[in-house]
Amino acid sequence: MIRRRSALTLIELLVVIAIIAVLLGLLLPAVQKVREAAARMKCENNLKQIGLACHNYHDVYKSLPFGKGKDYTSSPLVPGVPVYPRWSVNTMILPYLEQNNLYQSIDFNYPPETPGMGGAVNFMPAYQNPGRQNAVASRTVISTFLCPSDAAPQPSDWPGQNNYLGNMGTTYMCDVSDQHPSTLDPSATADGIFYYLSNVRFADITDGTSNTALFSEKRRGQGVPNPRTDMFIMPVASSQSQAFTDCEATDPNSATPLTSKQGYSWVMGEMCCTTYNHMALPNSITCASTGFPGGMQNMAMVVPPSSLHANGVNLTLCDGSVRFVANDISLTTWRAIGSRNGGDLLGSDF
Repeated sequence: MIRRRSALTLIELLVVIAIIAVLLGLLLPAVQKVREAAARMKCENNLKQIGLACHNYHDVYKSLPFGKGKDYTSSPLVPGVPVYPRWSVNTMILPYLEQNNLYQSIDFNYPPETPGMGGAVNFMPAYQNPGRQNAVASRTVISTFLCPSDAAPQPSDWPGQNNYLGNMGTTYMCDVSDQHPSTLDPSATADGIFYYLSNVRFADITDGTSNTALFSEKRRGQGVPNPRTDMFIMPVASSQSQAFTDCEATDPNSATPLTSKQGYSWVMGEMCCTTYNHMALPNSITCASTGFPGGMQNMAMVVPPSSLHANGVNLTLCDGSVRFVANDISLTTWRAIGSRNGGDLLGSDF
């Protein structure tokens, strides 16, 4: 008697495959949700560590670090250096992020080395010190400065990138400070925490440390045009309202990118990399004016935080706590969070 071997028919096999496909289709979104929840939690932890580092810095120096350090244009050690290779707030808190060896390796007699930031225009060409001082440190990967939700690759020529930016306030002029006033808009004041040569103490945050932003996050560009990560060119602006209106009116699908390399460097104390402002709501368009007369203190910029988290961004407050802020927060409340001393009342949406 011949025994027949049992086997699946072709139709049965196709049914099994279809069932597996349906199960995978149901399972994958759940897996992705769990993965993003873990990534968002890690991002929150990174921002928490940065907040604690700022507090520890303040305990030692009795003020928070500058957002953007001095330029080296008058230094005899680096003749011909441009203005923009300046150290960042991220650099100054390295010892309090278990990166003291890296911090000690930096020679602050020289500026950082910086990647070329150019897009459609030759914006901030790459800079290298004559003796290659700080070359290794400037390119070092710091995992605490990278959001795990942002999967943008780190190029081999510049792996030292950054997702976390210090709050410059509602200030829209790039380099404006008490020592460096704008001549286009003398009323422009530095009202945030980190700006050019800032030296803010917690006592100066009269709006309250639990009501004032310290750090947030920004998606990194990949060096190729992307409407979600590009910094677009807008006209020269001489008022906050003009800068906001001009940027909001910019069409990211047709505008010219000033740079597609947002967040390319954690050492670079510029708004392309380590500071942001509270001019526009989270995850809205980023813009900068070009052809600014008189210097970078007259360069208008609208640089909101952004993220790949659903519907908002993480925000570290000056008391060290971390909050998630929705994209649809009111502009009035968002700007109030950005200012350290505006006396503004926060809305119920925060």
